[in-house]
Amino acid sequence: MMKSYLNENNYPRVSSITRSILFWIIFLGLLVGSSYLFVNLFPPVWSRFAYGIFGTLSAIFTTWMFIKIEKKSFKDIGLVWERGTIFRFFKGILIGTIIFILILFILLNFTELQLQKNTKTVSPWNFLGYLVFVPLALMEEVAFRSYPFLKLNKAWGLRITQIFVAIAFALYHILNGWSAYSSFAGPFVWAFVFGLAAIWSGGIAMPTGIHIALNVIQPLIGIKGSLPAIWTLDYKEGTTADQIAKAENFQIGTQLVVLIGAVALTELFIRKKRNKGKSPQ
Repeated sequence: MMKSYLNENNYPRVSSITRSILFWIIFLGLLVGSSYLFVNLFPPVWSRFAYGIFGTLSAIFTTWMFIKIEKKSFKDIGLVWERGTIFRFFKGILIGTIIFILILFILLNFTELQLQKNTKTVSPWNFLGYLVFVPLALMEEVAFRSYPFLKLNKAWGLRITQIFVAIAFALYHILNGWSAYSSFAGPFVWAFVFGLAAIWSGGIAMPTGIHIALNVIQPLIGIKGSLPAIWTLDYKEGTTADQIAKAENFQIGTQLVVLIGAVALTELFIRKKRNKGKSPQ
């Protein structure tokens, strides 16, 4: 019965899921292996750079393995350098910056959070650490928005693919030590934005730009990480527990708005392609 089921139209769907899961397992294995063998050889100040670089190489190598089996090329999955790559990358940075500024504007105007200039003296050289987000974001975009994303999209369509990859992206962060709440309130939500940007622009340059912008701005305003901050985002003096709870609800609300917006734009993209008589691949 199972053999008959797999030999019919459902085989590509089952195959796309198994291959995507296998892709992520191999990628994670290479990532952990390279971290154990090579990243620990670097001094602490360079360890995250090394992690991102070896992680990117792991994702690219895993991609190469799978497209080689299918007798395809990197060009077939849009993983090549083109004339418009730089433009789409910086367009992504602009989009990510605008989205975050809008979120920040809401929080500053409707909660007791305030943004203040960091009074600590920081050398401009300290900001070189922000470059680490380039290989880290690229690693995740290659691993989650290239081969597996396109494979699932071809078999299941964009709607299901967005959900499946978002769940995988959240689980990946849980395996990296994030809490389940943080993983599904953050990476899960933004996976819809990254996926939409990838399919809309035809590659990972734009989602990589969005990804980097979001990861850079947060430590710049002191939200997370140990990198030097230009500003600090904190509660005003005398803020009550109720006001803090209200601010936290607003933060959850902004994430929900991002999710709803990304889902709505995904539906718009699907309908646009459908009206043109094309499959939303």
